[in-house]
Amino acid sequence: MEYNTKNGMQKNLMFIFLSVLLVTASCSDTDDDIKDSIDGEWHVVNISGGFAGINDDYAHGAIIWNFDSQTSKLTVTNNNTANTIYDGLDSGEYSYSILTKNKILYLVINGQEFGGITLSQNELTFNQNELSTGSGADGFVVLLEK
Repeated sequence: MEYNTKNGMQKNLMFIFLSVLLVTASCSDTDDDIKDSIDGEWHVVNISGGFAGINDDYAHGAIIWNFDSQTSKLTVTNNNTANTIYDGLDSGEYSYSILTKNKILYLVINGQEFGGITLSQNELTFNQNELSTGSGADGFVVLLEK
């Protein structure tokens, strides 16, 4: 049986090309995907945890976080007037980025890691007990809704 070197080489090149194409197509830029997903206005509806073990609910619109993925800016409007231990960030503009470590996403605000990210269809959670350096026990969990 005679082996056609040219035909074998073409099959190998085609296999390599298709493999690279498949791997490239199946990869996604997770940081950009999550940035696009959290883009827009989110309302803080609950903050829980911390050393004191708080569990505070907030009216829709009391604390608004607006993510702009184009500028990597987070604008916070904190109108909370209730006497709470912790109500998140003060009103203002912050730079933000998404850190990925071991396929887990973390929010970084003004260069400081804020917490792990969990995103579902209309809920966004930042857990300060989940950091890229390990887990903690006295952080806050901030729940936001669209």
